[in-house]
Amino acid sequence: MSRTFNAGEWGVSKQERKAIELIIELETARKQLNLTQKEVAERAEITQGQLSRIENLESIPSLETINNIAEALDKKLTLV
Repeated sequence: MSRTFNAGEWGVSKQERKAIELIIELETARKQLNLTQKEVAERAEITQGQLSRIENLESIPSLETINNIAEALDKKLTLV
């Protein structure tokens, strides 16, 4: 089940909203691939704790970290 995100409730900027939506998409992809946080974190070269904080929206990662997580899930991050 995918989480929904209402930016108005959180009072976040447009840039933060897009990052949060991307994080939710990556978490959904991880779960669909039946990968643990630890497996993805190792592939992304971050700690499991860091990935947990990211997925729980306690931390907004850098673009580089988001890209590393995407690559760990065999996804390609494309900016337009």
